[in-house]
Amino acid sequence: MIGILIPFTLSAYVVFSISMVLTQISNYFDVPLYIISLTFPIDFIGGAIGGFILGRYADKIGRKKITILSIIIFSLSLIFSSFTSSIAELFISWFFVGFGVNAENGVAYSLIVETLGSYTGSFGGLVQGLYYVGFGLDVVTYSFVKYWRLLFLIIGTASLVFGIMSSIIIIETLKIYQRKPSNISRIFESKYRYKTILLSLIVMGAFLLSVPLLSIAPTLIEKINMTSNIGLLSIIGFFSYWLAGFLSDKVGRVKTTLIFSALGLISGLLLILAKNPYFIIILLALLYISSGLFSYDGIWVSENYPIDLRATASNFVFMFGRFIGGFAPEITSVVGMLNLSFGIGIVSFFASVLILTASIIFILVDKKSSINNT
Repeated sequence: MIGILIPFTLSAYVVFSISMVLTQISNYFDVPLYIISLTFPIDFIGGAIGGFILGRYADKIGRKKITILSIIIFSLSLIFSSFTSSIAELFISWFFVGFGVNAENGVAYSLIVETLGSYTGSFGGLVQGLYYVGFGLDVVTYSFVKYWRLLFLIIGTASLVFGIMSSIIIIETLKIYQRKPSNISRIFESKYRYKTILLSLIVMGAFLLSVPLLSIAPTLIEKINMTSNIGLLSIIGFFSYWLAGFLSDKVGRVKTTLIFSALGLISGLLLILAKNPYFIIILLALLYISSGLFSYDGIWVSENYPIDLRATASNFVFMFGRFIGGFAPEITSVVGMLNLSFGIGIVSFFASVLILTASIIFILVDKKSSINNT
């Protein structure tokens, strides 16, 4: 499992590194902060494309080789960004950071399903929770290295070295006889079509729900003078990911999604109206818990497709979520231009409605499909 845990943590370590130095880079290039913030959607767009392309090859040449290639791509891209001399170069490098990071994540989901077989939601939740660990490593590294160029260089180099060292011990799960090119159109065959469409909507909603909590919520907390609670919310986020994954193994993916999305819907609706800082923190904590449904989405997608189509399908489904999720901070900021809690509440509410609705339809269509197949 080391071969899955360490690369996933390092991918978060790399992708969140820029959040430490946004203002510093903005001042260095003498551009508004919102220009530098475009690295977020650029990263997600790169991730959507990279995840889909490399996921396709992971189903052809194997999980291990693509994991190593992904690590090399996002590590070298971060190293390159430490030498950038223009905003354009920074954007290009960050596109490839996302290209590699999200490809690695998508392949990791397939590895978890194929390696563990059972209780994969629990382990998948733990793995997704490593995003918070990676972010924590960024905070620690930044406390010692303040200059953005050196920060990127150190994190990129560490990721490259430790990522390759850990990934070479991965046991390949895609056997030689399974490495036959699978036509991508298969994910839209009648038995997979509804899964592809509905799971794409669920993942899209999960991105809309979770990304603002990692990007915009800290700013809101700072504005209401409650910064001491950021660490607590991060811990809540980490454990909610594991809890959601554990529950999805016990009561099922769909039922767990219904529970957590309902919590997100109620919390988001109340946050729209909230004014008291302490009440806002409580509602944010509930939203962090509800975002735990994102923890097993990758596992849920992977287990709905055969092994020769698994990585391709997983990255295809996540592609749309990454496109929309990349713009979630901008959407939230625009909606909450005058009141960030209102913006987060609105986006969380509609994201939860999308997830809840798609999940209910998934149950109904899945039951009908099962009846027709008997």
